[in-house]
Amino acid sequence: MVYKLIDIEKMKGLIREAGKESDLVIVNVHWGVEYKHQHNKIQAEYGRAFIDAGADLVIGHHPHVVQGMEIYNGKPIFYSLGNFVFDQYFSSDTQEGLAVGIEYGKDGAEISLYPMESKSSIIGLMQGKERESFLRRFIGWSNIDNRKRKEIESGVILLTD
Repeated sequence: MVYKLIDIEKMKGLIREAGKESDLVIVNVHWGVEYKHQHNKIQAEYGRAFIDAGADLVIGHHPHVVQGMEIYNGKPIFYSLGNFVFDQYFSSDTQEGLAVGIEYGKDGAEISLYPMESKSSIIGLMQGKERESFLRRFIGWSNIDNRKRKEIESGVILLTD
């Protein structure tokens, strides 16, 4: 289902309904300010409201750059994963993206972070110092505790019930 976000109360109701029919509710939302790595107050309010309504994961898109994340009530909110393939060559920030792998199990979830780069629309995984630098910057954009910062540096975040 795809809905245009007009009314937060309507969205929360739709999320609750989806939760009755699904084992996992993922909300993908178009939000944020273009080219800003820091998410804004409205994104945080909406993302948390989606989790409170029953979403298991919130993934945002639109800013054309990667924004940070937070773990709210034990569930991840990724404010923006950035561009994956897009012809915005005017900035290195718009040529970075983040792929996320999530494996859910009975005791929680394991989130794997895959920093990506696009060079002339050819996608590849960041390696070595470039990957380390990106993950440090991602930590700076994120609203997370010190324990999760260490996990992000490793590229794997553990969420346990």
